[in-house]
Amino acid sequence: MLDLKNINAAYGRIQILHDVSLHVEEKEVVCVIGPNGAGKSTTFKVIMGFIDYLGGEMTFKDQSLVGFRPDQILGMGLGYVPQGRIVFNQMTVRENLEIGAFLQRDKKLIRESMEYVFSLFPRLAERRKQLAGTMSGGEQQMLAMGRALMIRPSMMMLDEPSLGLSPRFVDDIFERILELASSGITIMLVEQNAARALEIADRGYVLELGKNRFEGTGKELLDNADVRRMYLGG
Repeated sequence: MLDLKNINAAYGRIQILHDVSLHVEEKEVVCVIGPNGAGKSTTFKVIMGFIDYLGGEMTFKDQSLVGFRPDQILGMGLGYVPQGRIVFNQMTVRENLEIGAFLQRDKKLIRESMEYVFSLFPRLAERRKQLAGTMSGGEQQMLAMGRALMIRPSMMMLDEPSLGLSPRFVDDIFERILELASSGITIMLVEQNAARALEIADRGYVLELGKNRFEGTGKELLDNADVRRMYLGG
């Protein structure tokens, strides 16, 4: 579904990715792990067209992503949840979700998408009139995910979905990720909770200094002594 071959990317004059390659098959859960500064979030940003692309092949559903704007890439069915629980603080839950459907003009489909999000995150349904800025971190993360789901994507990219959340909300977020995967949505996630991510992943990639370091099934990476020592804390 998603295929990157020898991708190079930069922030201005500073090159971050050096020939990074990865692929995601339909209905897989694939995680990307590695130390801070490894290029994990940068990989997502170059896929979405946010930073300078320097070369390589990048396709989604066999269509090149090179040269497309972020809104055009969203329109292809590739959902994106950036790091940091980014929500519109002065807007209600409902208004945040409506913004997520900005590509959709059919009001009936927007209502159906919103009910789908509310069924997945009942807490959002209870707080639909609440200002997003008054919600807890975990609730804001649910809202960020729900907003990305309003376009009904076939694939979701989640950047650090559990970062800074309480253990209870971490459990909730991973349960929702598994629920999305079981419904047929392809998932790729960057996650600082590497062991937890590898436990639910079909496959994983380890990046270091903007380059591929290891890859394998989730179990293979969990059992890899070098991966455990260097990235999993033991």
